[in-house]
This record gives sequence, C-alpha cells and structure tokens, in this order.
Amino acid sequence: MMALTHLAISTCTAAIILGSADGYVLGIAAIASQLPDIDTTRSFTGRALYPVAAWIETKYAHRSVTHSFAASGVLAIASIPLVMFSWQYWGALNIGFFMGWFADCFTKAGVAALYPSNKRLVIPGNPNNRMRSGGTGEYWLLATAIALLIISINLITNGGVVENFSRSMLKDPATASDMFRRYGSEKQVFVQVKGVHGVTNQSIDQEYKVIGSTGQTSVIAKDSKGILYQIGNDPASQIKPNSIDTRIGKDVSITSKEMILEDILAIDWLNGLPNNAYVTGSLIVDDLDQAKAPLVIDRFPTISIFAGQIQLSNASKQELITGLGDQYILQARLIIKVRSDE
Repeated sequence: MMALTHLAISTCTAAIILGSADGYVLGIAAIASQLPDIDTTRSFTGRALYPVAAWIETKYAHRSVTHSFAASGVLAIASIPLVMFSWQYWGALNIGFFMGWFADCFTKAGVAALYPSNKRLVIPGNPNNRMRSGGTGEYWLLATAIALLIISINLITNGGVVENFSRSMLKDPATASDMFRRYGSEKQVFVQVKGVHGVTNQSIDQEYKVIGSTGQTSVIAKDSKGILYQIGNDPASQIKPNSIDTRIGKDVSITSKEMILEDILAIDWLNGLPNNAYVTGSLIVDDLDQAKAPLVIDRFPTISIFAGQIQLSNASKQELITGLGDQYILQARLIIKVRSDE
C-alpha cells in the first residue's frame, strides 16, 4: 500500500476517534502511519532511516514483526510518557501506527498480525476481492479516506456532529446560549435572528454578535450599530426570535479583571478605561439623584438604578461617560471585559 494511503487512513481515523483537528495531533498520526514500513529499505521510512531499516530487513520478513498486534502493544506501553504532554498525542501515535499496518491486511499479501506466528491475516477471505498495492482499488480507498478526513475536520472545527445537528435543527435561544458558553471565551459567536421586536413589533431578520448570556434561554447581542439587545423568549428580552441560526466566527481574545473603586471621580476612572471595554457590576455614588440612567425599553438596559445603587451590565465606555461622567464614586465593584475584536 502506498505511503500516502497509509497517511490518509491514519490521520482520518485519528481525527474521528480523538475528535481533534489539531495539526500536531494529526501530524503525529501521519508520521506514525509510516513507521511500520521501517522493515524494508524500499519504503519511504526505510530510505529515511536506512541503517535501522537495513538491520530489520536482514532479521525479519516484510510485514511481519512491525505489522503486528505485538508491535502495537510494545509501542503503546513505551509511549506512555507522552501522556504527560497530551493524551491525544499518545492516542494519535498509537492510532497512526496501528492503522499504518492494519490497512495492509486488505492487500493480497496481508500481514503477520499475530507475530511471532507467521500466519498471515488477509482481508477479505476471497483472493479476488483483495486490494493490489497501487491498483485502482487503492486509489478509490485513498480518495475516500481524504474525503472523510476533510469532512471530519470540518465537523470537528465547527463543533462536531451533535453540535452541528443542534445548530441546524434546534434554532432556538437555548442553543445560541449554550454555544456562547462553550466557545464565547475563544471564538466570536454570531446569531442570525428571524423574529419580531417585542416593543416596536418590527420584523427582524438580522445578524448579531453575541457578547453575553443572561441564562440558559437568552443571549445579549450587538447589532451592526453597536446597540445591545437581549434575544430570547423570556419577558425581559427585547427581540423575540422565531428562529436563530448560530455560527462560530474568528478567534477572539477576551481579558477579564475585577476592579474595586473607592472615593474617585468617575471621569478620572473612565479616562483610563479602554474604549472596547464592557463593564458589569454595581456602584454607589454621592448623588444618586443626578445619575443619568437612560430610560430605554427597546434595547438592553446597560445602566439602571436599583436599591440605591447604579447597576451596570455590559455598559460601554461612552455610555458610562454620558451617565456617570460628573459623578463621584464612593464605592464600586466591577468586572471589566475587553474584547480583541472591537
């Protein structure tokens, strides 16, 4: 069997079993798939490691000791220290090696899978249906393995079969909220919403970027103008969706830190706040009557007054300057989030 076929089968199998599209994981599987053929100097591996291959070739027949369950067992034990770096690395090495020799069972010569027994394991039993190395059947197998590898990587990088099914079939706020909780710290999450605005009754068919989740049944998302909305079917949501298509976007870095303020002018604090920050928490100010909490019902309330305190939820710097710029903060406990994509 050709080296490329071994590589395609092993990486495809590793991707499916390990559920990984990581380049290092698949690379290890690809390299491991070539190792069984170190028993002949005519192989790619044999030529690359000629002294070792030449020695093995004089001692053992091709597709014998290195193409066996015994060899896989020895490698599995010897490579256990690799688990300290990543269990997936260990899995990729052993899956790649195993598939590298087991695939040769389907060729006409088969392999000595039960070495030291010289009996050959050949699949299928009918000689006429066995694969000839470099033949048409192998090229069909190669094409199938490559196609499955591409499909597997696509599914894995987009969350897997179950997750893709959920996105396609369960087009509801709960799915969007779950996706954000899973991936929102590392990836952009977007929702394409079809529904109605709960206050204006305006028809909605628009994409929003999710920046937060208020629970299991709704999300906080921003439109192209930078306005925040709560999207869900609960009473507090401004946008009531009929369907939501969720997709994962580019990588994003989000830094989050807690901040405690005491006896400081709001404007002095705000001048040092990043422009792309979202602020959540509560403040006590010296003159609550002068606080400018916007009275909004058609969008998500980022600033509100409750129980003698100013409550913030994903408030932007500009909103805070407008509402708190001339206030004196007596005490505040805040969470500052900064996104790299804004």
